[in-house]
Amino acid sequence: MNEDPLFPYRTTPRRIALDVIEALASCPAVSRVAIFGSLSAEDHDGWADVDAFCAVEGPDGAWQAAAALRRAMPIRWHGLFSDLPAPSGRHWLLGESVFHSLDLSFDTPEGFDRRLREGIRGIPIATTLHIERPGVASTGRPVVDAVTEEYDFTHALYALTKGMKDYLRGAEAWDALPERMAALDAAFKALRHRPPGTEADDVMNEARTLYYSLFMERSRYGGE
Repeated sequence: MNEDPLFPYRTTPRRIALDVIEALASCPAVSRVAIFGSLSAEDHDGWADVDAFCAVEGPDGAWQAAAALRRAMPIRWHGLFSDLPAPSGRHWLLGESVFHSLDLSFDTPEGFDRRLREGIRGIPIATTLHIERPGVASTGRPVVDAVTEEYDFTHALYALTKGMKDYLRGAEAWDALPERMAALDAAFKALRHRPPGTEADDVMNEARTLYYSLFMERSRYGGE
């Protein structure tokens, strides 16, 4: 039976997380990887995204890890977080639903330890450590495709998909979603630069299809 795009299997986010861990483990610079959020707390649903942070050795370690991830799991779109430089950011993976973004940040071992102690922005987080080993620093920054400095489109895509997921969970009213869809349309039209390896049209078309599928689903069951 094929997975319903609006109602993915509960096992899907965990499968993606395990694939991410395996991909990062192939990079010698990676010393630790932690999964946090609902997947770590094991109270996730089928719409959960994947939240992870990674300790790397050496000044080029983050880029080496990002290249290893892309070799194993090609990226359709990558965009910046508001407070961290590339290659950290939000990733939308080839072959996976736009519901299942990967939020991945890279840090030094010291920064990684600080996050474990202090959480994110001072908020404690549940974490599960999946890799713990000595990392190996080496010189050489690989060319990494699908890395953008776009924030507006990335943020709008994340906001719409989060809103749709929260609506499906019964945690958000429909009223905010048309505005989020309009914001994503505007951000897409304003995209100035699409680096090699990115597929903005692809993620945009899927997000739009999910939005209108959800609209029809809502109408079918009497939504106003």
